[in-house]
Amino acid sequence: MEVTCQLRLGQLTKSGQAQIQLTYCWDGQRLRVGAGEKCLPKHWDAKRQRVKNKPDAYADAINQVLDDHTAAAQALHRAAQGAPLGKDQLHAGIAQHVAALVAARTGQAPLPPPPKIVLTFLDYFDQWITEEEDKVSVRTGRLLSPDTIWTHRAVRKELAAFAAHCRQPLSFEGLTKAFYDGLRNYMLGVAGRSPRTFNTYVKRLRSFLFWAESQELPVPGGFRKVLRLAHSYVGKDALTQDELLAIAAIDFTAPDVLAPPGRRLPRAHPAGGARRPGRAQYRRAREPLRVDPRYVSALRLHQRHGDAQELGWQHINAAQELIEKALNKTTVVCLIPYLDDDVFRPVALLEKYRPLGLDSCLPFVRDPWRYLPHVAALSGLTRLKLGMHVGRKTHATLKIYQGVPARLVMLAIGHQTESQFNVYLGINRQELLDSYRQTARCPPKAA
Repeated sequence: MEVTCQLRLGQLTKSGQAQIQLTYCWDGQRLRVGAGEKCLPKHWDAKRQRVKNKPDAYADAINQVLDDHTAAAQALHRAAQGAPLGKDQLHAGIAQHVAALVAARTGQAPLPPPPKIVLTFLDYFDQWITEEEDKVSVRTGRLLSPDTIWTHRAVRKELAAFAAHCRQPLSFEGLTKAFYDGLRNYMLGVAGRSPRTFNTYVKRLRSFLFWAESQELPVPGGFRKVLRLAHSYVGKDALTQDELLAIAAIDFTAPDVLAPPGRRLPRAHPAGGARRPGRAQYRRAREPLRVDPRYVSALRLHQRHGDAQELGWQHINAAQELIEKALNKTTVVCLIPYLDDDVFRPVALLEKYRPLGLDSCLPFVRDPWRYLPHVAALSGLTRLKLGMHVGRKTHATLKIYQGVPARLVMLAIGHQTESQFNVYLGINRQELLDSYRQTARCPPKAA
């Protein structure tokens, strides 16, 4: 029986402490369990596999726990005398033996063992979500966003609904190709999810299984090949140049445009900040803005909704003709040319709202997605559903057709890999044919 101790440095607490893990190796088997103790990495002696003798590290108490677990495991292995010793049997025996050692050392009767709690697949999923809530991103140095945690819970809810639909509980052993096919058919068919949502949920499920694998749970090794992403992109979610110009030509201040028939739209409000605008300024910012200006800016500035909301004049360098801002989602600094052309007019758009004197470049509008069906109806758009993310894909697609190198468009949008960027490229059949016509070589005429 070989017993080793190590720190789980990949999962630190908020105070910077790491959990201590024990690994038991015997007869070709291995069992990893948590010791229930933790310490700072600087207090750990990797050579001795014990906590250094420091007053503020409670070394004696923690090392005594590690010694008790080591002695208990070795005593159980000797008592087995070569008989097969299972993982569950070893785990339960160690707990009883450690309780006996503590009772003998303290002179108190050992407490009865607590009832064994059998956790289900979804219980472990809840544990993963709890750890994710306290996890600090290595890329940003911040806690995971509430949207990320919300998506985790949405995946958990979808898996529970799928299990109820199949009338069969989920388990790690059941992660087979039949499970994947059933989940795909349920989400895309019964639940009516989009392929993009399906891929997002599969990614989160894979992340959970990687965590479960690190916890020594019985995760089948073939889940990496089974849980594949569906090929979903069809190139229809970007506006053409004519469609974009049709939206830009809408006069949102016209009386017949302020609100659609039989429908009440939310009002626009000035952006929040330290300085509260006066009543006259509030009215001036509210009245002409019945359609979200940030959506129009997203079409022209190819920013996400949250980034457009936080865009301020401090991010604009008019002398260098650049907008420089770190993206909220990835903290990548994107460089957006602050130039007007025939299609994209960011300078004219932002200067339109400069006289309002707001803390941000654009006024704030609550629930902007409620405007989009009205915008689509005013522009005559029926080819695709107008969404808050179409602007970024429209900008990337049209800039590529204008001849801007892909790497420069990626720098403006904030993508770091070509695989991310390629998903944002739409397909315009007319632009495709025109480009081929301009570069096509005519066959030589017959003599």
